[in-house]
Amino acid sequence: MNRTWDIKSATDMVDLGHLIQHVREVSDLEMESATPLYLRIERGIEQSIEAGLVAINDALPAERELAHALGVSRVTVRNAVRVLVQKGILVQRHGAGTFVASRVAQRPRQITGFTEDMQIRGLSTSALWLDRSSGTPTPEECEALEIMPDDAVSRLYRLRTVDGKPVCLEHAVLPKSVLPDPAMIETSLYSWLETHHQRPTRCMQKLSARLLDVSHAHLLEVPTGSACLYVERRSFLKQNVMPDHFETEARGMVHASEPSNGRAFPSPRIGLVKQIERPIEFVRAHFRGDLYEFVSESVI
Repeated sequence: MNRTWDIKSATDMVDLGHLIQHVREVSDLEMESATPLYLRIERGIEQSIEAGLVAINDALPAERELAHALGVSRVTVRNAVRVLVQKGILVQRHGAGTFVASRVAQRPRQITGFTEDMQIRGLSTSALWLDRSSGTPTPEECEALEIMPDDAVSRLYRLRTVDGKPVCLEHAVLPKSVLPDPAMIETSLYSWLETHHQRPTRCMQKLSARLLDVSHAHLLEVPTGSACLYVERRSFLKQNVMPDHFETEARGMVHASEPSNGRAFPSPRIGLVKQIERPIEFVRAHFRGDLYEFVSESVI
């Protein structure tokens, strides 16, 4: 049964029932997963906000109410909210509650990499590789990519130049299951991902102004303390999966449906497949403030 929860006034309501249903579906609460529960709920809330179930500047239901409705602990909900606050998607106001931030990033019409962006502008690019390696993820990378601490990752760290001038320091991290060998990337990461049918279909970006420390400033050839645009991006890929609790039953149905004459019957798995999104790229980039500007286009 759907319920509504009063946030600010009688005309400013959130359909709690619809919100909870959407969070449950996106979070796959009924399925076993290696992804921590709080990260699945974080993803569910994030996508509910993007779907417009909670509007910008509206408040989320109380932590206790969300926990009760989702059937999880308050600590789990609190950790999910904490991640969304760190991303800049939610903002907490003391004594008032948790609200959808007014700076939620708009979805790009098409996700492009740095090389493609510059080519569209007719500019010549090159890159100096600073690191191409594999290793274990940091806690921040585990959280961003929704992977376990013992899952290997591939790292790409390079200095990007445009028309011979250093413009950007870009550090990209991908699960090793997506990019087995970072040495395979010579120029455009996204071109390689597209060739291997793994190009991201959606991303979330957070932009902020920062001051460059001595190491970043030296590589970008500007004085220490110079202003820069800091971009943090998570990119997602859609994939089809079959819920675990259907798999055994489906296998039995397939086996039982195989006739002795060898004719193949349609697999009953077709109707059981579910499409989910998983993060496949985590990027942190520093752009020179004097040479780069970010332009956002919206349709009104």
